[in-house]
Amino acid sequence: MQKYEIEVDALAVGLTRPSMFMGVSIKAFFANLVLCTMLSVDLHTVMGIPLFIILHCVMLRISVKEPNFYLIWVKVISKTPPVLNSWYWGKVNSYEPW
Repeated sequence: MQKYEIEVDALAVGLTRPSMFMGVSIKAFFANLVLCTMLSVDLHTVMGIPLFIILHCVMLRISVKEPNFYLIWVKVISKTPPVLNSWYWGKVNSYEPW
């Protein structure tokens, strides 16, 4: 019996990935650029440059596996928070059906 191998179509994978710039998605890159530029201008310092490099390396490390990591984080953060009586019930959400 032969072991089943997953076929990967390089064209399909390339077409479904977001546009990348310097290893991270272009939206995340420009968000980082704007944030660091605004901090540098607002604080009258050049500390935005090392901050840009550090944040870019962190985003590069995260986006190796999932290029749309920021969209996943937005979904996680925007989910419904625990109900008000969660302190009584412990670490459960009393509205969950399971």
